[in-house]
Amino acid sequence: MARKTSSKPKKSNRKSSKKGRIFRWLVIIFLLLAIPAGIGIARFLQKNKKNVARKTVLYVRPETDFNTLMDSLEKNLTDIGSFVKVANREQLPSHIHPGRYVLDSLATNIQVVRNIKYGYQTPLMLPLSGRIRHAKNLAARLGKRMMADSAAFMEVFTDNDYLQTLGTDTSNVLSLILPDSYEFYWTATPKEFLERMKKEYDKFWTDERLQKAKKIGLSPKEVSILASIVYGESNHVPEYPKIASVYHNRLRKGWKLCADPTVIYATGDFTITRVLKKHLETDSPYNTYKVYGLPPGPIMAPTKDCIDGVLNEEQTDYYYFCANPKFNGTHRFARNEREHFANARAYRQALDSLNRAKAARAAAEAATK
Repeated sequence: MARKTSSKPKKSNRKSSKKGRIFRWLVIIFLLLAIPAGIGIARFLQKNKKNVARKTVLYVRPETDFNTLMDSLEKNLTDIGSFVKVANREQLPSHIHPGRYVLDSLATNIQVVRNIKYGYQTPLMLPLSGRIRHAKNLAARLGKRMMADSAAFMEVFTDNDYLQTLGTDTSNVLSLILPDSYEFYWTATPKEFLERMKKEYDKFWTDERLQKAKKIGLSPKEVSILASIVYGESNHVPEYPKIASVYHNRLRKGWKLCADPTVIYATGDFTITRVLKKHLETDSPYNTYKVYGLPPGPIMAPTKDCIDGVLNEEQTDYYYFCANPKFNGTHRFARNEREHFANARAYRQALDSLNRAKAARAAAEAATK
């Protein structure tokens, strides 16, 4: 008798086949999801990779292309390949913005790329200090720190038509410069620089200061000119109001100012340490030994302290002053020529004594060699 074959195994095979197909589809679906996810994770890691070896400052000029940029970045990156991939995905090669960028050691690829792509610069602190005697001197300083060169700054500093829109001229452009430290973007143009200085100048000249200038009979421009002379005479801030009173007293009397710093400015020789008779003969509207009144412009950029010293001048009857024979940076003041000559004589004697002492020390040192 023939044995009957059970139908149950066939059903089991069908179930196994169905499970196999489901498993294969699950694998396919997993792979379809996993591959993009893996790519996404890889890109995320590339973008957020900390890739700067050390803190550095990167300067990007307007003509910089991607190859030049990479030449500058190469020595500061720990993984050039990942940076290039991120840069290309972000289309950096066609969107390079000039600027000054400080790259921190914690900066990621995407941070560096987007800063350069969108021009997110790091501002710099621009110190304007010391004796800024000429627009040319200022242009030279700025040309070393900013993207524009000194010639570009001088072109603006000597453009009288433009300067008049700022309420000044070529003779008084330094009046707009109030020595201090200012935050600027490296790419700021010469006009943007001056316009910022004009804003700082207008901010400084408050209603209170304008009223003080009016009270002493000087315009803000004249205050700045007189303050520049005071600054040329001394670094001792507490004396500024007293020195200002001497020159203002002379102005009120109709005397010549006879200010040595204006003579030095007129000669153009800023190495002069002692004004001699030959210097006094210099023909110049800035030589206040030869012309009456204030010179046509400041002899240097006046400090805020000096301007305030003029505005808050002491009420004195002094018309002369001379360096203190103690050589402490202060001055002795006098009401008349007799007092002044006595002060000047004391200073010369102290100076001669000092020079003799120096010569004696030099001779003694030479003798021991």
